[in-house]
Amino acid sequence: MSGVIPMGQPILIGHHSEKADRRFRDKIDGTRRQSIDAMDKADYYKQKAESIKNNDAISSDDPNAIEKLQAKLESLERAADFMKKANVFIKKKNRDGFLNLPMASEEMWAELTSGRFGSVGFEHFKFSNSSAERRRIKKRMEMLKSQFQRAAIDKVINGVRLFENREAGRLQLLFNGKPSKETIAKLKQGGFRWSPSQGAWQRHINQAAYNLAKHLLENL
Repeated sequence: MSGVIPMGQPILIGHHSEKADRRFRDKIDGTRRQSIDAMDKADYYKQKAESIKNNDAISSDDPNAIEKLQAKLESLERAADFMKKANVFIKKKNRDGFLNLPMASEEMWAELTSGRFGSVGFEHFKFSNSSAERRRIKKRMEMLKSQFQRAAIDKVINGVRLFENREAGRLQLLFNGKPSKETIAKLKQGGFRWSPSQGAWQRHINQAAYNLAKHLLENL
């Protein structure tokens, strides 16, 4: 669209083309902004998808889950520190200082200083995303630590054993016989699945699973 306008061509004030020219230039500007917003959004969701994929790789029933989460947290903290220092060097146009940073490269310098997205350096949303992800990991680590510090749940409610099987990483419901169709429907709706090998209805251990199981059993 910009190529239609000759290089350096000003708006001809008072000319019959003035209004149309202004509308066309506004349209160019609007389209450019939409393009930048779309690219930022795409990058955001790409990172979010990658985050979800990585989160799934660290299962809560993994005996080394806390250690793996700690390693991931440290990696994110190193990356955040790098982005912060990188932006300082980019702002000062200090290429040599930037290249001395770990993880820095000539290609990265060229990309971050090109200004093709309307700004230079790492964008603000990348810092926000990193901060949110680090808070989420810390919260998950605290949850796992508290889970292993307390005694495992093992109680009977209305004739059904509610058992926190930490070895399997599952909260289990062990019925005396087959539950009614209505109860089975509620179990499935609550995320519980039948395990023939365990002889129990079960789902991953967490507070939500316990609250739901307790409510369901108390209202049998």
